[in-house]
Amino acid sequence: MNVEKISVALDKETLRRLQRRAEDEGVSRSRLIQMAVSEYLAEFTGEDEEVFGILNLVYEEDGSDEITSVEHQHEASIISTLHVHVNEKLCMEAIAVKGKRRELERLARRLSAINKVKKAKLLVSLEV
Repeated sequence: MNVEKISVALDKETLRRLQRRAEDEGVSRSRLIQMAVSEYLAEFTGEDEEVFGILNLVYEEDGSDEITSVEHQHEASIISTLHVHVNEKLCMEAIAVKGKRRELERLARRLSAINKVKKAKLLVSLEV
């Protein structure tokens, strides 16, 4: 493997968490960073490929009308939704999705832009 050394600046807390995670995984910090960067970069390949995945959404309950409106605009991409009440103020949804990666990423960004949304994360599980 042809490798080039680089330098990375991290705050102390992030470095501590990285070290602990590397120890838990049984790998070096360098290897853990390589794995993370590879996974991150893989998210940007194959934008026109048909994929299946899960869109994880956490939001304040009073934002549900706007979220539902966006979901209805993308109903061709949404297979199923699991809705959970985390507490009296927060909801979580696991939305099974299919479609072109680019379209699903656009859906995740649209949902993430809604003020009451705390988190919108797309996990691509399968490329078809």
